[in-house]
Amino acid sequence: MNKTLIALLITQLVALPLLSNTAMASDDHHEEGHKDEHTQKGPHGGFLLTNNALDLELKLTPFAGNTELRIYGFNNGKAVDINQLDVTIKLQRLSEKPQLIRFTAEGDYLVSSVSVNEPHSFTLDVMASYQGAKINYHYQQAEGRTTLSEQAIARAGIKTETARSGTVELTDTLFGVIAPTAHGTVEVMAPYIGLVNDIFVSIGQSVKKGDQLASVTNRETLQNYSIKSPISGVITEQYLKRGELATSALMQIVNLETVWVELSAFPENIEKLALGQNAKVYDLHHHLNAQGEVFFIAPMMSGGHIARARVALKNPDGHWRPGMHVNSDISTAKVDAALRVKAMAVQEFNGKPSVFIKSGNVFEVRPVKLGAKNSEWVEVLEGLSPNTEYVTENSYVIKADILKSGASHSH
Repeated sequence: MNKTLIALLITQLVALPLLSNTAMASDDHHEEGHKDEHTQKGPHGGFLLTNNALDLELKLTPFAGNTELRIYGFNNGKAVDINQLDVTIKLQRLSEKPQLIRFTAEGDYLVSSVSVNEPHSFTLDVMASYQGAKINYHYQQAEGRTTLSEQAIARAGIKTETARSGTVELTDTLFGVIAPTAHGTVEVMAPYIGLVNDIFVSIGQSVKKGDQLASVTNRETLQNYSIKSPISGVITEQYLKRGELATSALMQIVNLETVWVELSAFPENIEKLALGQNAKVYDLHHHLNAQGEVFFIAPMMSGGHIARARVALKNPDGHWRPGMHVNSDISTAKVDAALRVKAMAVQEFNGKPSVFIKSGNVFEVRPVKLGAKNSEWVEVLEGLSPNTEYVTENSYVIKADILKSGASHSH
């Protein structure tokens, strides 16, 4: 073959039109998540991008906790010299910036310089160079994805927010009991020994400071005098009746406008506790919660290796009743998260913590690596980009729809 004919053939190969190999499912969202069964496979089980000049096999391969993208080259069915093959890929995911992936030779294949994480749902623009010829390919596949109509989204009550930076408080949850404050409990005494003439209040009655509680006759002087309430509060105990001799306390008054939460702290908790820490207190049925502050930590442990800590709570409506069992989340540290999501948004998908992102009417799973977390927020270390719209409420609907569709892994 003369040199002129060879040059003409090379020119035609370079000018070959872009070939599209597509593994996307149909527009019907029930088919989403399935790799196209008709996608051509290579000898190593990867997907094959074909061109008259050069065929490329792309294979996603788990290795050392990551997923490598390996590329094999073939010319007329025979493996090419991998050192003469140069490939660059632009990877585009849903709602993310394009990622440029470069490759290095390793054995009989090229291997990606970065891990290609799940989900393996993306569009690839492949730029290859081999023996002076430049060839482009296009490939796309979807998994872990579904599409819902606006009506379906509304009916399911799906809500979304945007993932941003923020603070994540680390908390320890302690068990506690509501108790009256020491200065809010008063035993009402008669100043002189005498006969109780009358009692004007009863157990459960609210009184104001200065209200008349009882009338007592001094046994020595026979003079009558009134016993008045030293504080505002509720009569909780009455020890004497009319006609009895007042030699000790007449009654007990408790002011419950402020109460204490007596917390039980174990050794692992004590190391993290400090005065002034914020405390979220809630009843066991989560009917109400309130904010307080740790103001006392016992200097000694009890025989059961428990130390007492106290939180003061405002109690204007009387919800927090002495003897009530509660839990308290004590804020022990704060993490400035570069990215955080609502804790309720996180679902387990294929055994991994995941969130579901939204782009228009398309939803897709995103496996994430989590960091600091509390009952409201979770720090995201990997797997999600800032400013991504994600599902916060009823994400289980998205999960169920994707699983129903059959979320395969296209490796």
